[in-house]
Amino acid sequence: MNEKRIPLVRPGTFGVPAAADSRRLEFDIGNEVLLAKEQPVDFVFIGDSITQLWDLRTYFGSSGKNHINRGISGDVSGHVLQRFEADVIQLKPQYVVIKIGINNMHALDAWSEAGRKLPDALHQEIEQDIREMLQLANKHQIKPILCSILPVNMNYFTSLAIKNKLIVNLNHALQKLAEHEGGIYVDYHSHMTTADGATLREELAHDGLHPHIVGYDIMAGVLRDTLHQHGIEL
Repeated sequence: MNEKRIPLVRPGTFGVPAAADSRRLEFDIGNEVLLAKEQPVDFVFIGDSITQLWDLRTYFGSSGKNHINRGISGDVSGHVLQRFEADVIQLKPQYVVIKIGINNMHALDAWSEAGRKLPDALHQEIEQDIREMLQLANKHQIKPILCSILPVNMNYFTSLAIKNKLIVNLNHALQKLAEHEGGIYVDYHSHMTTADGATLREELAHDGLHPHIVGYDIMAGVLRDTLHQHGIEL
């Protein structure tokens, strides 16, 4: 049997140290299989380690829908934007679930002054990258589902309070952005914080950042409920 290859969008490598390069071959192979075998895709989840580590099949697989995970540990908003055409647009899903931004904030604690960024600059950077993702999705008739950035509770970072304040401010902006761009906003954040409304509850994550089963259970419930309100079943 002579199988023919198909044209494939490949973002290539980034030319700088980038987490997004770590799974590029895996995703290129997976994307080609989906396209060559003409597999319909219902949802693409794209983002960082919190998306990568989410066992979508266990949480949502009983629906019979096709949920594709395109999360990459350590990824940042600018690199998700650059791979958006390859890992979302060409797969032609009905919906894209976007959750990204926390790794951009490592720049608050960068060792070198040249690599350090202030909260306002990071806010603008993340919001603009996500705005472009929403616009790309809409252009290709893919419904964008924009998820809040999760709170953190990593006491070993001196910038913890600054980071959590930035997350709160960004989530307010992302909610307005989703509404403006015709997307659906999913508010994980308010379901996962302590009484201060900013800090991640200790019992939801291994390390103050990555949810374990209790955190993912909350996220799955919030996502299901939010989408159900819009007539969408996971």
